[in-house]
Amino acid sequence: MTTFQQQKQQILRLFEEEITIAKNQKDTNLENHLKEAQKHLAEEKIYVVVCGEFKQGKSSLINAFIDETNLFPVDVKITTNLVSTIAYAEQEEITVILGDIGQGQAKQINRFEIPEYVTEQKNKSNQKKAKLLMIESPNPYLKDGLVLVDTPGTGSLNAEHTALTYSFIPNADAILFVSDIQAPLKVEDLNFIKERILPHCQNIIFVLTKIDVITNYQKIIDSNREKLFNSLNLSPEQISLIPVSSKAKQDYLKYKDQEDLEQSHLPELQEKIWSLVKEQRGQILLLKALTELGKALTQIKRPLEVEWQSYQQRGQQELDQWEQDIKKIQKQLQDLLQNNAEWQTHLRDGLEIIRLDAQNEFHNGFVQLQRRSTKYLDDPAFLNNPQQIPTLLESDIDAMMTELSKKLNSKAATLYGEIEERSGLNFNPFAASSLEPEHAHFALDEIQIKKTSVVEKAVNVGRTGAFNTGAGASLGGFLGALVGGVVGVFAGGVGLIPGAIIGAKLGGLLGVVAGSTKGVIEGIKDIPKQDQTLAKREISKILRQYLEDSQRLCMQTLNQSIKSLEKFMRDELTSQIKRQKESYDKTLQSLQQARKLSQEQGSQRANQLQAPLQKLIQMQQEVEQLAIAVTTQSENRQPKAKPQTSLKSPPKEPVTVDAHADYGDWADG
Repeated sequence: MTTFQQQKQQILRLFEEEITIAKNQKDTNLENHLKEAQKHLAEEKIYVVVCGEFKQGKSSLINAFIDETNLFPVDVKITTNLVSTIAYAEQEEITVILGDIGQGQAKQINRFEIPEYVTEQKNKSNQKKAKLLMIESPNPYLKDGLVLVDTPGTGSLNAEHTALTYSFIPNADAILFVSDIQAPLKVEDLNFIKERILPHCQNIIFVLTKIDVITNYQKIIDSNREKLFNSLNLSPEQISLIPVSSKAKQDYLKYKDQEDLEQSHLPELQEKIWSLVKEQRGQILLLKALTELGKALTQIKRPLEVEWQSYQQRGQQELDQWEQDIKKIQKQLQDLLQNNAEWQTHLRDGLEIIRLDAQNEFHNGFVQLQRRSTKYLDDPAFLNNPQQIPTLLESDIDAMMTELSKKLNSKAATLYGEIEERSGLNFNPFAASSLEPEHAHFALDEIQIKKTSVVEKAVNVGRTGAFNTGAGASLGGFLGALVGGVVGVFAGGVGLIPGAIIGAKLGGLLGVVAGSTKGVIEGIKDIPKQDQTLAKREISKILRQYLEDSQRLCMQTLNQSIKSLEKFMRDELTSQIKRQKESYDKTLQSLQQARKLSQEQGSQRANQLQAPLQKLIQMQQEVEQLAIAVTTQSENRQPKAKPQTSLKSPPKEPVTVDAHADYGDWADG
């Protein structure tokens, strides 16, 4: 199990513990909030797209990768003609999507029927109108959210499948570019990588298959590495090139000879994939979850901490001041809930600036698309086969809108952080105590934690994680629009977070564009090709109208996305404020009830609080250490040791709580 997988399991365990605490406290809102955050982490998908030319061993590689022998057809004469996905589920279920654009239907099949739909030999020219094969399997290699996407060869057998292949690339967390050890990388391969992959996904692993058929393959590896270095402007450190033998892995599965496993190099490939995932998307997923854990722990602990402190021989004047401070915070939080609160104006103004920037970039993007359309028409190769042009333009639109949505979400995350800061909500969710003794009282504008640079980064990445456009949302929306509401495997992990909202809208848009593209392709087919000048003029008219229609649809989606962002951010900030206020309401209630107790009753109550507080402190320490570990590991640094956390009074005289000591009569201290 990799570090990412171990940390994910630790975090899921912490969610279970916090949910139990919230349930015991009868805090239904917090319990539901934690369950939703836990679900996001548990179900969020990691997309690895496998692409390359025909007959390079992609299907064999996937079979070997997940310890399957016959899931994907691999006969030497068989050519895959359909995009296939495989993801985790408790029980195996295989679905093929069939039908015309917007009218698709899901058909359940068994694994032995797969070749009937995904191979050119059994489904020539896609007579069965298959669009996508979705496999859900209880395979342990997929349990931590890995989704493998097997694509037709580049150059594709039909334009619709090419478009679907391209739609995955901008959403991929990593790309496996597969080539045969007997067929060194060609110019077409390098151009595909340069033009269709690198602008959208830099996490590429170059896989050389079938190394078992050649004794000395190092020269081919060196040659491919040199080609990649020279043509792609990649440094040697950026070029991950792994030779593999799917046959050796299959031999290992049959005979259990460890030497076969080593010769397959599949464990090395698996480790590299998870390493890339951990450094990129994995860090975001984990820190997003840890941020929610930290906030919830602070919310749970604050009333208990203040109550415990009230029993530590505090004077009446000091306790009076505490009550005043808490009431002041309650008033400030209540003011933040008003419709005319300053943060709401900041939100509107900030999103308007983001909208104008996005529109400017959007218009520039479509100008480039118009120029690219002209460039395609000027290329004799495309003019001889003009049906390819709409497919390429569609993939260009897909990529442009995907990148634009990522920038939109990034700017929204920055704005969200600014509003949190100005509203006094931006405390450090990873700190073991949100109350520092050198700050006077509880005032909102004074609850500012001294953050290390590492923890500061963890907080920022955790916040940004919620604004990431999830591949599952984008592709789910894409399929939903493409085949009439069927989403299937992509629904996992998609919930009410801004990234998912934008992703779903984007996916729906791309599905509509895909439907339009098919109509354009059919229209171009009907144009007589005898007179190339006339044909070029007619094709140009069709493409211009196609781009104008696509631009209008994309602008509508962009504006809807920004409106959805504003609603989400307003609702989420309001929810944060309400959760904070509920926490301080409970804190005030705890303090007032504590003041009614006699000294003896207070001592008994303090002893009762010792165990739950100690548990919460230890959990906060674990959350903070995990946040630092996740952050520093991505930078190839060891996590820094953190000092023992203290249970502190708000204004002064902190009382240290050793996480490993036996306190005895702790309340007497």
